[in-house]
Amino acid sequence: MKILLVIVLLSFQVPIVFAQCISVELSVTWETGYNIFKKDTAIYIPKLRITYRNLSSNSYYFLKVSGGKGELPEMPYAGSVHPSNFDEYLRWRDDYFGKAKSHNNYANQNFHVRIGGTPLYNDSWYVHSDTLDYHKEYEIDFINSELADIYEYIFRNSNIKYVEKDLYFSPLDITPKNILGAVKSQFVFLKPNEVHIDTYNLIGFKLVEGCFTFMLNQNGFKSYVLVQPIWDNKQSLWVEQKMELPIKVGEYHLYSGSFFTNSVKVDF
Repeated sequence: MKILLVIVLLSFQVPIVFAQCISVELSVTWETGYNIFKKDTAIYIPKLRITYRNLSSNSYYFLKVSGGKGELPEMPYAGSVHPSNFDEYLRWRDDYFGKAKSHNNYANQNFHVRIGGTPLYNDSWYVHSDTLDYHKEYEIDFINSELADIYEYIFRNSNIKYVEKDLYFSPLDITPKNILGAVKSQFVFLKPNEVHIDTYNLIGFKLVEGCFTFMLNQNGFKSYVLVQPIWDNKQSLWVEQKMELPIKVGEYHLYSGSFFTNSVKVDF
């Protein structure tokens, strides 16, 4: 099997300015593990590391660029429409998700993997062909559904402890007390020169094969989060609401704006 790893250290998503105090670095490592479909078979598992680094002499906090179920990334389903009732959605998911072990093979195809990008509780990853014009209207590529099924199957057959969360923050979440408590796992807190590392399992990408370039789908940390939408009678649609994050939480100041980053390419 061909495995190519290319780290593009200089592919910053934002102009280099001296005011940037945070870097968010992507890298890939390999660890020994077992095949979830053949639990007695040892394999090497690729892991994506997201390393947050405070380059300043100040203490900062900010929202993570990605969420997931433990080390498992969350992927969107192509063409799926979730029922409006959450209990109904859970029953629908239990009926259809995570049962398929088979999947297509995407060897010799090139994809971009965009990680996060909106100030939500769970920032899913999104995979698309490297030829797609991301800024125009498009349909979700089916590879996302196959990856979602693989990761749902792994989750259901693992010991990962995970509490189902709402899609949006609530206003009560966004207080200094709860940011340091109930929703702390959604944020990064860094003292001067400190580092925080999150790791995500890429076994799903290894199983479907292909060449994947992982990148962050944002060019700066937001100063707000999205809370539950409200119904706008004039527009006849739900409108997302923004809520500003506290300027200071404990000893940590809110960091918003640009950061240094890179992309990393892996050919499975």
